[in-house]
Amino acid sequence: MCVLARPFPLFSLFLTFLSFPQIEPLLYKVIHEVFDKGVMYDSLLVPQWVDTICDRTMSSLAELQKPYKYIVTCQIMQKTGAGIHTANSAFWNREDDNICQVVWPNTKKVDKSNARLYCIITAIALAL
Repeated sequence: MCVLARPFPLFSLFLTFLSFPQIEPLLYKVIHEVFDKGVMYDSLLVPQWVDTICDRTMSSLAELQKPYKYIVTCQIMQKTGAGIHTANSAFWNREDDNICQVVWPNTKKVDKSNARLYCIITAIALAL
């Protein structure tokens, strides 16, 4: 789920707009760097994984050099058959501020690379 909309003149749009195609692959790349194929869920490693994912995501977003402040969250849950529900709510400027959330394994594709855990990353971009 990504909400990205910003009505700028074309010259400014290219320099400042933060689009879903820029962010989604970045988030999945970070997850794949942290989780090797077949990684086993380990509750003792979860805090380290969350910190690593949030730090790498923040660094990757900052490297885009866009005029935004970022907030990154990460949830990791063992696959046990239980459901997980997440929600976000914000009061912000719809034209400038953005949010992107990805779920891994990718629910849009048949991704059987990991059947042991879920990872949800949310990246929030607030225009300066």
